[in-house]
Amino acid sequence: MKQKHIGIRTILLLVLIAILALVPFWIKTPYILGIFVTTFYIACGTIAWSILGGLTGQTSLGHAGFMGLGAYITALLTTKAEISPWICMLIAFLVVGLIASILMAPCFVLSGAYFSLVTIAFSEAFRNLFINWEYAGSGQGILIPIKKGFWWMRWVSKVPYYYISFFMVILFFIILRSIDHSKLGFALKTIREDEETAKAIGINPFKYKFIATFLSAGLIAVVGVFYANYIGYINSDIMDHSYSLNYVMPAIIGGVGNIAGPLLGSAILTPLSEFLSANLSSVANGLNLIVYAAIVIVVILFQPNGIMGWFAHSRFKKNVNQKLDAVNVKLFKMKPTENEE
Repeated sequence: MKQKHIGIRTILLLVLIAILALVPFWIKTPYILGIFVTTFYIACGTIAWSILGGLTGQTSLGHAGFMGLGAYITALLTTKAEISPWICMLIAFLVVGLIASILMAPCFVLSGAYFSLVTIAFSEAFRNLFINWEYAGSGQGILIPIKKGFWWMRWVSKVPYYYISFFMVILFFIILRSIDHSKLGFALKTIREDEETAKAIGINPFKYKFIATFLSAGLIAVVGVFYANYIGYINSDIMDHSYSLNYVMPAIIGGVGNIAGPLLGSAILTPLSEFLSANLSSVANGLNLIVYAAIVIVVILFQPNGIMGWFAHSRFKKNVNQKLDAVNVKLFKMKPTENEE
């Protein structure tokens, strides 16, 4: 039986988590910490998107709408009813997940570009609703009052937001990995590869797409709750479908369908976007977006399966596995994998 590099990989993962947990002790600059926070919540949104777009193969371009719903739920409940954002996370997960799955249920027969267009339509519908809803601030949006403390998820320092978003990344990744290795994940990936085959072996596509939509929309609504309290102000612009690309592109660059892809893509694209914006915007307006788009296009053209897709079939991976085998044999007395014996 093929053995995995459990020992050394677990140690490396724990070391990485420990290093990231200590970052605020080494870096005091709010701007740099802000980049980390942005990277973390974008990674969470990308992971949420990957449940529907990666595992199930239903490419949604409307997840900004679901994220915005979560943000508005916490903004309204916090300002109107004085409900803690922590409770709002649970409410947003359940309410937005249910709304999204019910609204999109009739569209599960669609696939490809047709499904994507429908999700854009839903996102725009939500945005126009809040633009014209006076109770929700109309086009002016909602300013969340400053009530400092853990219960209200509001601090002047970015350090608490760093740790909350960092914990969210870990939690979201555990959820995605658990789904990927479960019966649910098997059903979703079967539907992604061949829906007719899935039906033939007794998998109900409607049922599992409903579940995937509920989880995907619900989780990104939780990201919206965090975002609203981190920024302290929201308006309907966050529901614009173009913002959905913030969660789609990292998955594409990292590798759609690979559970590590969203993390890797977010870790690359978000800091890159911030760097280009800080250094090229002053040179020429929009130059940072042109360079960013060019880099993304080049990666997609030469590595359409993303970085993790390339890594999975590369000689580099084989060399890494051989070295990990050697370390495991020395430290943990593990046998090498069968492919390399």
